[in-house]
Amino acid sequence: MSSSSNREEEIFAAALALPVEERAAYLAQTCGGDLDLCKRIEALLRAHQASPHFMESPPPDVLRETSSQPLPPKEETPGDRIGRYKLLQKIGEGGCGVVYMAEQEDVVRRRVALKVIKLGMDTKAVIARFEAERQALSRMEHPNIASVLDAGMTASGRPFFVMELVRGIKITDYCDQNNLTTPERLDLFIKVCHAIQHAHQKGIIHRDIKPSNILVTLHDHVPVPKVIDFGIAKATQGRLTDQTLFTAFEQFIGTPAYVSPEQAEMTGLDVDTRSDIYSLGVLLYELLTGRTPFDTKKLVASGLDEMRRQIREQEPPRPSARVRTLAENDRTTVARQRGIDAMKFSFLLRGDLDWIVMRCLEKDRARRFETANALAQDLQRYLHNEPVTARPPSTAYLAQKLVRRHRLAFGTGAVIALLVAVGFAVSTTLFLRARQAERRVSEMLDTAVQEKDSAERARGNEARLRRKAEAEEQKAQSEASHRTQVAASMKEMLSGISQLVLINGDEKLARRILDQTAAGLKKDLSGQPEVEADLRETLGGIYFKVGEFDQAVAMFREALALRRQRESADPTAVAQSLNYLGLALTNPADFPEAERSILEAIALQEKSLGKTHPAVPQSRSNLGWVLSRQEGRLREAEKLVQEALAEQRTRGVETLEVAESLKRLGAIYEQEARFGLAEQHLNEALVLYRKLLGRDHVEVASSLHLLAVTLVMDNKLTAALECYREAIDIRERLKNPGATRPPEMLASVLEPRGNLAEVEAALREARRFARTQYAKDSWEQSFYIAMSAYVLLQEGKFPEAEANAKECLAIREKLRPEDWSTFHARNLLGGALAGQKRFAEAEPLLIESYRGMKEREATFPPGLLVLLPESQLRIAKFYTDWGRPAEAAEWQKKYEAAVAAGTKP
Repeated sequence: MSSSSNREEEIFAAALALPVEERAAYLAQTCGGDLDLCKRIEALLRAHQASPHFMESPPPDVLRETSSQPLPPKEETPGDRIGRYKLLQKIGEGGCGVVYMAEQEDVVRRRVALKVIKLGMDTKAVIARFEAERQALSRMEHPNIASVLDAGMTASGRPFFVMELVRGIKITDYCDQNNLTTPERLDLFIKVCHAIQHAHQKGIIHRDIKPSNILVTLHDHVPVPKVIDFGIAKATQGRLTDQTLFTAFEQFIGTPAYVSPEQAEMTGLDVDTRSDIYSLGVLLYELLTGRTPFDTKKLVASGLDEMRRQIREQEPPRPSARVRTLAENDRTTVARQRGIDAMKFSFLLRGDLDWIVMRCLEKDRARRFETANALAQDLQRYLHNEPVTARPPSTAYLAQKLVRRHRLAFGTGAVIALLVAVGFAVSTTLFLRARQAERRVSEMLDTAVQEKDSAERARGNEARLRRKAEAEEQKAQSEASHRTQVAASMKEMLSGISQLVLINGDEKLARRILDQTAAGLKKDLSGQPEVEADLRETLGGIYFKVGEFDQAVAMFREALALRRQRESADPTAVAQSLNYLGLALTNPADFPEAERSILEAIALQEKSLGKTHPAVPQSRSNLGWVLSRQEGRLREAEKLVQEALAEQRTRGVETLEVAESLKRLGAIYEQEARFGLAEQHLNEALVLYRKLLGRDHVEVASSLHLLAVTLVMDNKLTAALECYREAIDIRERLKNPGATRPPEMLASVLEPRGNLAEVEAALREARRFARTQYAKDSWEQSFYIAMSAYVLLQEGKFPEAEANAKECLAIREKLRPEDWSTFHARNLLGGALAGQKRFAEAEPLLIESYRGMKEREATFPPGLLVLLPESQLRIAKFYTDWGRPAEAAEWQKKYEAAVAAGTKP
């Protein structure tokens, strides 16, 4: 075959691989002044577009030199066989190859992807490229790379190979459709980096990394990215195939928006693994912003030379800058798909993510990340709030990272963390100075005693030394007092951090400050057990608020041990530590020890302070709260809190303790489905909190949230919405947007036109909120998880719904196995299995859970009785889908009867 014909085929193949709208610009540039060549290629393209079988009988005006291999009579169609594979349907088509879903019919029966060269495209160059892809894939074995299973030749001599069938969608679509947050997107992207690193280690450069070549599929309900299509892969060492594989001069290989500057250069400069790093950077850019660095349409419209110039020379905007330039509607949409407020979107990307992306997109490849693993590691550093390598590690930058990791203290609290550090430094300094003074006093007194025996100097020296010793002792006492004051200030500052945790919700920062503070207590407060115990209790309270319950319990245990080790231990202080420990133990669900701890506190208080002391009813209220967390003890809990509240009120003083008991009693009534009493007590608590703390306080918002849940259960949806919205307003004024999500989410659920996708995204935050406000695996948290499962069922996301239903069921079976809501969780699980066509597993869950709910109908909150007919309808649909019409009709009648009786889902 002539070289001109060879080049013609190369240009045709490359043009065919481009989108239709990009072909004219490509041909104009590539063919240059050769109008005849350009016309011939255009005629080929028109003929190909007119009929996919045009190569069987080329039109007379198409001047073309055929390949040496005769063309097969027709293109394969579904039902045909290639080797031992039956073709089921065409699932993809590129410039050179066609991909079918096929079924292997011997040895192992399975669905596969079979790729074969197109009719008429079996030129030497195309066959070489096709063979290169097969060789590339066969070298690799990685969970995030589609694997090659087989290879061979068709009867007409065209090569084919068989790959793992990846049932997925491109990574950008998956992320947007599932509203993945930025960290979740980065987790997926990091897996892609590891796959590309594996390819590079095998000596393979992909050279066409783009979203459509990275599909996301689900394995055991976990998203797994799969890199596919190494069709233009290039070996970094040696040849992939013995056949000639060369890229024609001026042929633009790859996808314009994703190609590296050196690929666009199209000179003698060899392409290496860092070209893939550039393309990964473009993919990361798009995952973060929803846009590519260069607009594809504008690139193509500019012509080939200008397109290459822009890629080689023009610096794209940083991701944060690109987001700021988006139209308001576009920015809102992109931000919502990432679960973030549009106003904060740019700030999220500014800094580290900007630096990481722009390092990938460096024009000079020597300045990019050297490996895909290096890129993945820097993203891991970002996720862990550690300094990234993509920017110079200057002192100012490292300090900035420290502040960011501790933004709770450095941001909202200005210099709280700094003051804590300074407080410890001052405390340590004063303590050391006091110790030195004490040693000097001791030495001087010893000297005075020794010199007393010396007659000639005894009297004068003794008086002088004693005066000096007394002065030193007074100084030591003053410094010791100052040290105690500093410790008290530290406790106050830590209490401030506790409030900031509630406002900012920054758990990682709080943990870092707490861990560093706790580590220094033994050293800095040696010899001051009471002060250390106070600070440990303060630290325990903050650990509790951020959901670190084991650390909270440990702090309270150490505080209790410190108080008890003194010979003259203060019983009231010991009782305080016992109370704190008992409340903290409810979250690991160690109820027996929690109960013993608070009972011991009550006994100590009654013995040392008397039964009428104000501390005693508060401890009884604490005990009632511990009992209310246990199944079957609500009545005991109710009586204890009622008695405690009555005693607290006899003093005629409105205190936070009274408000807390009112709130606890309201929560107990809500669990007992006595909604009128629950609303009454929660409203009283709300009034008192507002009076004592002001309208804009987290306790007020929390009380409104609990009241709203009660109103939902009592089917008072309008009043519930008002409570939720007021809670939202308070938290927004407190600059706490993260914590507004749970009430915002519930409001969306209650709205007639609530957006399910937005609700699903909000529920992720709601679960975190419940965990920090109540406890991990708490009854309250199970409420949000059940809602997640419900919403996911409505969206048809059945694997995700199954995971949520199982998690909810595990909590409820542990805490209240016989409650109606536990059976409802089983019903949701049955629905999720039915949606996945796992009918045999779903049937007993659906039927038995409905019966369990029906038996407990009297215990249902009025607002949730609709769950019974809804379950009937779910079962009817289940039997319809399973192809069992008789059972479906039976359950449909039950449902219609329930609706006729006035209960509507």
